[in-house]
Amino acid sequence: MRGPAKQPRHLKSIKGTLRRGRVAPETPPLPALGAAPTPPRWLTNADAVREWQRLAPILTANRLLHAGNVGLLAQLAAVHGRLVEIWTTGAKPNAALVATYRRLLNSLGLLGWHPPAAAPAAAPANKFARNAAPRKGT
Repeated sequence: MRGPAKQPRHLKSIKGTLRRGRVAPETPPLPALGAAPTPPRWLTNADAVREWQRLAPILTANRLLHAGNVGLLAQLAAVHGRLVEIWTTGAKPNAALVATYRRLLNSLGLLGWHPPAAAPAAAPANKFARNAAPRKGT
């Protein structure tokens, strides 16, 4: 059985129970890249290179790409290229590859939560409703 949830750091600080020795120091944020980098030489799949050329400008324009996650973008492009290869042959990718692709998208800030597009349609009428016994008291 799990214990109680841990208190957030800011609440511990307010209460005076925050122990500085146990808190990891915060690292300074990396500055965003000013221009889209070129794809690495090892990225040879044409679909992967096209995905790099599509995403790199988007990520730099939104200041999401920095020196620390350029490798993630390369891995994302490589996995995308592999998925395209699998899909063009008519095969189905395994769940691990799709999950890796989604995790990489999420790590780069490209897979966010979106609200549902519309309310679900009304359920069809129950064709057995006339067979139900009447409720007591109504």
